[in-house]
Order: sequence, then structure tokens, then C-alpha cells
Amino acid sequence: MDAVSSIVQLEIRHGEYNLDQLDNLGELPEEPAVFGIFAIINDQPVNCRYVGETDNLRGAITTLFESPPEEGLLQFMQGPWIKMLLYEKAVGLTDPERQSAVSQWTRTHKPAVDREGNYSNTFLW
Repeated sequence: MDAVSSIVQLEIRHGEYNLDQLDNLGELPEEPAVFGIFAIINDQPVNCRYVGETDNLRGAITTLFESPPEEGLLQFMQGPWIKMLLYEKAVGLTDPERQSAVSQWTRTHKPAVDREGNYSNTFLW
């Protein structure tokens, strides 16, 4: 896991899914990463909704906003919640190493979301 850089924390916005039409997804790297999507309380990431890995972080986050895999995640990503992205670049990691990192993030952050987009202690997917 030495090839993984430190964790980056960034509030994320998609122009079509907030009243101010702010969009900062272009700031995300188009590189491999392991990441989590969180809500925010007092500028801190809380209540993880999703953990994943990708070859292209910008593309993956855009897809999660526009066509997430589950109804609850759709409600969260396109809803009024402020979203926080935590990610580690995974350049140079093998697929098994990235999967191991996802498992570790999942154990640590316990992602869960209900059908309304709220944090839930029960996995729905």
C-alpha cells in the first residue's frame, strides 16, 4: 500500500444538483483512486454513503451523481445534502491491492444508505 498517497478531503458539487449550480468535479484527478462519499457535519465527513475504487476518479464521481447504482444513493447524490469526498490515489496499485483498500475503507467507514438517502446501519446493496 506504499503507492497510495495520503487521503484528500474535498467537498464536491455537481452543477446540475445544487441551487447555486456550482461544480467542482473538474478539479478531481482522472486517475485511479479508492474513495468514499460522506455527508458533512461541522466541516467533517460523517455517515459514509458509499465506498469504491476506480481507474478514473472524476468519471466515477460524475457517474455517482448522474446515475448511481441504487435509489438511496440517487436520493443522496442528487438531494440537498452537502457531500464530502475522501480519496486516496491508487496509481501503481494492483487490482487486488485496490480491492483490499476498498475492504479496509468499508470496515472503517461502514457505508450505508436507506431508500431516502439517509444514513442507515443496514446495507441495501
